[in-house]
Amino acid sequence: MSQVSAHRTGRAPGQPNRRSAFRARQRAMPWMFLAPFLLLFTIFYVAPVFYAGYLSLFIKKRGAFGPARDVFGGLANYVRAFQDSDFLVSLWNILKFGLVQVPLMVVLALTLALILDGVRGRLQGLFRTAFYLPYTIPSVIAGLLWGYLYSKNLSPFNQITGSQTDFLASGVVLWSIANIVTWTWTGYNMITLYAALQNIPGELYEAARIDGATSWTLTRDIKLPLLRPSLLLVLIFSVIGTMQIFAEPFVLRPLGYVPDNITPNTYLYLVASRDGNFSYAATLAILLAVFTFLLSAIFLRLTRRGGEV
Repeated sequence: MSQVSAHRTGRAPGQPNRRSAFRARQRAMPWMFLAPFLLLFTIFYVAPVFYAGYLSLFIKKRGAFGPARDVFGGLANYVRAFQDSDFLVSLWNILKFGLVQVPLMVVLALTLALILDGVRGRLQGLFRTAFYLPYTIPSVIAGLLWGYLYSKNLSPFNQITGSQTDFLASGVVLWSIANIVTWTWTGYNMITLYAALQNIPGELYEAARIDGATSWTLTRDIKLPLLRPSLLLVLIFSVIGTMQIFAEPFVLRPLGYVPDNITPNTYLYLVASRDGNFSYAATLAILLAVFTFLLSAIFLRLTRRGGEV
């Protein structure tokens, strides 16, 4: 009976099953390619996050005899974190840092991108390489380099001016770190904005010039509005990167007075490595991640609302 039905429909016996198997393989093919990434992502990203959450529920408890041990403490670490003056000061430091350094760096990167977009010929490649070069230097090397330049006794700035300015003093070191971060990341952000400028259709410039637009008019009415998505992306990444600053203050610690709570990452690293309190360090890391997410979300919402207005 099945052969008669297959003859009437013009299909060979078993052909629908082969098509179903082929479609199933087609549906499974993307997952086969994604499987290595998803496996590594789960092992090295998702699993540590859950493990940090698990660790944050334990506290160090010292007994009458013997070493301290971890016992279940519930939300005790989170309560402690909101009462920890060092952690709160580190958050305030990084907030001040971001409010000054991020806008300054983005404006500088935008200015360099606009200058580079207006240069033609071999100078364009030369300037692009020169602006981007600081980003190619690892953060540790950059910290050591600037640590030498900041040294009170060895700094060429002090030798030229004849002064004894301490760029690593307690009230100045945060902004000395801001200078290193700005020097390192401005070129990277400049390249991002410059690439966005290169994607603007040349027909818009030609039409504007026919209407009598000047260079300033082109920048104000064409370049800046079309750069808004890229600027927003650079700002969001800069905010997230600011919350993660660690290498620069850590490298400068042996060279001058860099407080333990200069940044949240520096403080939680010392809590884990120096104090051996991994549970409390995991709590601080989770709170820092939540704070970064909320700050980025608020910033993104405000910028979108400003764009709509």
